[in-house]
Amino acid sequence: MWVSSIYVCPARGLAGLEPAEPTVLGRALGVARGLGLDRVVVPVLEETLIQPKRQKVRFLDGLLHSLDQCDDAGIAVRMMAPAQRILGVDWVAPYLVRGHIDESAAPVFVDGAMRPLKPYPWWADPSILRRRLLSFRELAAAVSGHPALTGWIIMDRGLEWPRPDLATADLILKSYCAEIRERHAGAGIHLSIGPGELLNPGPVRRLAAEVDGLFLRWTDGHPEGWMRPEGLTDEVSLMAYLGTMARWLFERPVALELGKAMGKGGIGEETLVRASLPARQQAEGVVWVNLMDPQRHLLSQPPWGLENSLAESGLVDWRGDPKEWVEVWIARMRSGEGQACVTDFIDMDRDEYGADPPTHLRRLWDHFREAVGLT
Repeated sequence: MWVSSIYVCPARGLAGLEPAEPTVLGRALGVARGLGLDRVVVPVLEETLIQPKRQKVRFLDGLLHSLDQCDDAGIAVRMMAPAQRILGVDWVAPYLVRGHIDESAAPVFVDGAMRPLKPYPWWADPSILRRRLLSFRELAAAVSGHPALTGWIIMDRGLEWPRPDLATADLILKSYCAEIRERHAGAGIHLSIGPGELLNPGPVRRLAAEVDGLFLRWTDGHPEGWMRPEGLTDEVSLMAYLGTMARWLFERPVALELGKAMGKGGIGEETLVRASLPARQQAEGVVWVNLMDPQRHLLSQPPWGLENSLAESGLVDWRGDPKEWVEVWIARMRSGEGQACVTDFIDMDRDEYGADPPTHLRRLWDHFREAVGLT
């Protein structure tokens, strides 16, 4: 099982739509290598790709320089593009939202600020579909072939916000995959999904054949109350379960995002005991939500200013020092490799599950907890 982390620049953040600051990135990569991380995930916001030409070129040049630094450090990169949900915030291009404020809508970051806007039904708008495909093509053309770039994570939250017509989603996914594979045949491609896809598995069951694996991300505000972990101990167990179910349902390797619930508890001995569960359940990999804590001048900016715990969600503190628990945590996670994956708690076939996913997903969670000794 590989271990990775998302890199959000701790010196520039995301709100300014700038490339990573080179000096800070170089220091962070050195620490990541020392900790034994296999790769980093670099998110690319769509809004960075639709800026005026001069700013876009500057961003792409900076992105290529970041890839150079990753290559020099011996760290592989998975590029997440277009990235949408980073550290609990939806970062969206202006053409993806309705043009009027709606106080009932969840805030999203667009045009330089957090605004309560609902998604525009862009899946039915051919002009936006073409624009999104063009921006992705430009990105793929700019970075494909770089030796540090080994894979992609695509369509982040693409099946949730808003829900697409399945035929259109299939077309867009195939188009993204074609853009990547015609330039870099060996690149791994993962589809980003949230837990909600386990409650409505039909779309991913159809789309999963197009990709090499799935990246199961945590999403805040999920309507199923039992899916709200109180801390990292709960989150590790829950994500190991959801990852097991996703691998069974969609028949693809599944990597898991972890760390969003870190601020609700911390890492104690019980958390360390459970750290091996994702590897025991044959998760393909684990992606920590953030590599490095933000520098102090960013604390008032999104996403850091929206939730206090986010400022301490990194594996490395803002000065560049690994946190005292990190090496033990990574070692414990990897200690589960080679153990038998528990799947006999699943007492039905996929068609039976599909008849009532919410009921069965909740019921099987109790069976999973008993099967792996969490009760």
